[in-house]
Amino acid sequence: MELKTSSVAKRLGVSPKTVQRWIKKYNIPCPRNEAGHYVFDAETITLLEQIKFEQGAALEEESDMDIETTAKETLYPDDIFETHVKPHIEEMTARLQSVERKLEQKADDVVSFQVLQHRKEIDELVEHIQKLESRIVQLEQANRHLAAEQERLKKPKRRGLSRIISLF
Repeated sequence: MELKTSSVAKRLGVSPKTVQRWIKKYNIPCPRNEAGHYVFDAETITLLEQIKFEQGAALEEESDMDIETTAKETLYPDDIFETHVKPHIEEMTARLQSVERKLEQKADDVVSFQVLQHRKEIDELVEHIQKLESRIVQLEQANRHLAAEQERLKKPKRRGLSRIISLF
């Protein structure tokens, strides 16, 4: 009797991939057909059944141990907080305060820089206004001199005989 991997897997109650893994893991001598597929005889099937039994027993022991460990190590929210969170709270608080101090210092530095920039701009504007005021004073003086000069050069009007003659 020769069986294929899928029928042996059904017989053992595992997947075909598991059967292939066991063959490779335990170096089970298993012939292949011309297509390269495993062909199982009665002796190989018996060996695989024994491996499955041993695997199942090992899994049951692990499962029993896990249940006992889980029962002993059942953590409640308060326990989780105490063991995992609380030790880190002080460290996180200190780091947060450090970041806040750095942020405040940076904000103070930025504000100081802005105030200095504004002061510089105001000084430049004041200097520009002073130059404009002195230029206005110069132009007003020049305008007064020009007006006085025009008054002086202005020809006096003739008021006399020609005016009377022009009326007729």
